[in-house]
Amino acid sequence: MNVLLVSLQRDLDIIGLKALHHFLLDKGQNSYLLYLPELDADAPGAIANLKAFVSDLSPGVIGLSLMMSEFEAAKTIAPWLKAWCPDAPMVWGGIHPTTAPEMCLDYADYVCIGEGEHTMRDFVAAIESGESVRSIRNLCFRESGSLIRNPLYPLIEDLDSLPIARQISPNSFIQSRRRVVAVDKRHLSRYKRYRGGVYKIMTSRGCPYGCTYCCNQFLRGLYGTWTVRRRSPDHVMAELEYAVREGPTVEYVDFIDDCFLSCSIEYLKAFGDAYKRRIGRPFIAKGTPRYFTREKIETAIESGMVWANMGLQSGSDTVCAEVYERPIRAEDFIGAARLLQEYPVATYFDVIVDNPFETREDTLATVETLMAVPKPFYALIFSLTFFPGTRIQARAAKECPEKLTEALHKDYLVRDATPVNALVELAPTLHLFLMKRLVARFRSAPESRLTRLMIWLAQLYAHAILEPITYFRLIRRTQKGSLVRTLMVLPVYFNRAITYYVNSFGFAKRRQRP
Repeated sequence: MNVLLVSLQRDLDIIGLKALHHFLLDKGQNSYLLYLPELDADAPGAIANLKAFVSDLSPGVIGLSLMMSEFEAAKTIAPWLKAWCPDAPMVWGGIHPTTAPEMCLDYADYVCIGEGEHTMRDFVAAIESGESVRSIRNLCFRESGSLIRNPLYPLIEDLDSLPIARQISPNSFIQSRRRVVAVDKRHLSRYKRYRGGVYKIMTSRGCPYGCTYCCNQFLRGLYGTWTVRRRSPDHVMAELEYAVREGPTVEYVDFIDDCFLSCSIEYLKAFGDAYKRRIGRPFIAKGTPRYFTREKIETAIESGMVWANMGLQSGSDTVCAEVYERPIRAEDFIGAARLLQEYPVATYFDVIVDNPFETREDTLATVETLMAVPKPFYALIFSLTFFPGTRIQARAAKECPEKLTEALHKDYLVRDATPVNALVELAPTLHLFLMKRLVARFRSAPESRLTRLMIWLAQLYAHAILEPITYFRLIRRTQKGSLVRTLMVLPVYFNRAITYYVNSFGFAKRRQRP
């Protein structure tokens, strides 16, 4: 029996569904992975080709993996798949079905809640043998109008028991330019989130934090625990060796764990030793101020870290503590950021704006926190989104319910076009003496036309001149100050830099507000 797993993500940098696909293959199942990065309901030719592929495959089970951003696409394709394969039960999994199963069961036959490997293994085996699936753990479904939630499997503690994923998985296909074809290296290059030879990998599951805006807080409540579980260095290196050997070219490795540096120093040293010997590529790592200690920074840089990502979220201690339940103070962030600037590593920091539970002064505290950080760095600015199941979403349901409808269709990279958000954007690049004048002017006359004109002119200057310079300086830090090596690696960064620059300069990532 064939199993069809469908990804609706706009790129091919997926982790969870690919891991499930390899798990089913490892268990002897005929699993097929189909990427649909360009699903277009208004393209009859593309739909006809998709129907032909699915009908020829004739799967006995269909699985869809989605985040909230893919919900509308999942709603679109689900009726087609049911019409083309009426006897194949459809299971939805991923974080959105986990946090909002009732919403998803309007379109799916079953929802898999939480980690899905063992559930899908048992589900496929039951369908294959003609047995009932109703008692399988982690499944959620409707029965006689009632919602049934089965007990959960325990969390997978031994991540090394899972098979190693490959850049190009066996039995993987993609609909590209309306045709469904086998995935090859060209597709991986074309449909990467950021081009330029970046390989994304997750070496752990879980997070030491439970911030109110994040799914980790929900998952901790779901399982009663959500400790960080790690793959062994050898298991990670084996995947990376396949990626480097098989291609496409891996120039950088991006460890996308929620908090890569939340490991012990002993683990980090063993990991670094293996990474230097077996991989030897520069890498990107994430952490929080608590984990960017001098010893860990030096160990990571010695191992190959050239980019470090750290979350600020808000420069207001009140917002971090009382709204986000995030035990990180602005002074901790500033201290870690200054420490990172002592080393040849490029930095970028996560910031959240458009929070209805913070005041204008709270947002200005974020601006001033960024102003206190030595340059160069850049900020990834996200618009606060109320994801289902999060604690902050429950608060929004009581205090600003109109935001919940907006969240379902929201792009969290699109922020409100407000003057105070513009100050957040300017803080990483604009000269400090100009930032101080702008902030003082904004505080004294926030609604003034002259204030808005000054901010607009500062944005124009920053986007046209300062941001490209900042990006170049950051790349040069990754090359330990060498101008020659910086010029040599610029092609690797070109696409990502242009995308970032155009989004900023073109004002494409801002929502107009009255």
